[in-house]
Amino acid sequence: MIEQHDIGDGADMGQERSLLLVTHVHIRQGPNGPRIDDQTAAGIRQWCRHFDRVTFYGIAVDDEKGGTSTTAWVDTDAGMIDGRARVVALPWGYGLGPTIRHQADVRAQLRKAIANHRHLCFTLGSIVGDWPSFGAFEATRAGRRFAVWIDRVEPSIIRNKLQGAPLRRVAAEATLPFTQGAIRYLLRRSSVALLQGGDSFDYYARSAGDPHCTYDTHTSVAEQIAPDALVAKQQRIASGAPLRIVYVGRAAAMKGTADWIGVLERLHRDGVPFHATWIGDGPDLAAMKARVADAGLDDQIALPGFEDRRDVLLTALRDGDLLLFCHKTPESARALIEALVCGCPIVGYGSSYPRDLVAERGGGAFAAVHDIAGLAERVVALHRDRAMLADLVAQAADSGTRYNEDTVYADRAALMRRG
Repeated sequence: MIEQHDIGDGADMGQERSLLLVTHVHIRQGPNGPRIDDQTAAGIRQWCRHFDRVTFYGIAVDDEKGGTSTTAWVDTDAGMIDGRARVVALPWGYGLGPTIRHQADVRAQLRKAIANHRHLCFTLGSIVGDWPSFGAFEATRAGRRFAVWIDRVEPSIIRNKLQGAPLRRVAAEATLPFTQGAIRYLLRRSSVALLQGGDSFDYYARSAGDPHCTYDTHTSVAEQIAPDALVAKQQRIASGAPLRIVYVGRAAAMKGTADWIGVLERLHRDGVPFHATWIGDGPDLAAMKARVADAGLDDQIALPGFEDRRDVLLTALRDGDLLLFCHKTPESARALIEALVCGCPIVGYGSSYPRDLVAERGGGAFAAVHDIAGLAERVVALHRDRAMLADLVAQAADSGTRYNEDTVYADRAALMRRG
């Protein structure tokens, strides 16, 4: 069990701008205490710019329960931001048994935390064992204002995940009306709803009294593609050089791994010269490698696996002519924003999230979800019209200037202070 820090009892908040965040983020026990992933740590540092004190709740995990070895973990033992941020691990509660065992203690702990923070925000996902939802119910009972944060459309994620498990799929479908009804109840009771990306906003906004479409990124202004690098990329594209295709993300079915390779196989058959790289590991990586080998495309498709060096990832995106994505479910992947910041057009299955990212300034090209042939045709068209692709690169870089962590966190912090 990961150590849980005491946040005090009956503290006088006065005019302190304290923030309680209850999330699903995984927390591991390390040799020096609780550990979180590097992007969560970067987010907490941002929250400390806008709040005097931050208490961040996540979920205790071990390797068996999903604490993957390919996460860049950060120690929190010495405290964060001069001790103004605390990281607290709640027990794993997913499943009826764990929920029953732990709910009394967790609810008591969350009631105490709610009473000791001025601003409250809960990341909603499901209900059974979903401690942020329990926290939102406790805030409702206490008559407190609170914000909610939703970053994906959970029913679509569940249905995609259980495609090969019909009995579990039937059980999940039976519970979804209850769990989603509870989520919409909490949305109606919230003071403000932060709905990440267009897909989440479209699905949940009608249930919230004060909904806002928000974004999440950890890119900085300094990481935006430089003007000379942008011109060099456009010149290389105009020369007719092989397309540089890239994707950064987990190699899992919901990311459309099979479709991604299917598009590349069609490009190869159509005589399009390209070099493609998928950076990331996951349960589908072995199958992807086998399929690439069977198709004889080892020289054109690279699958290097996990990479945690941020400079390497951003360089791959800056060098890329397009980010090819085949997401099967409505999600708000940060890789799409990072690609735009790097002047790499986003080309893939169109849903509200990617379309909204480029609606104002361009930088994307889309096909219908599951339409492998249609997506391949979009890439072939860009290969044949290099001027159009070069323009798309410039549009992507322009769209990318809208997304940097200082701006997006300031906007979200202002909304959270309504809670």
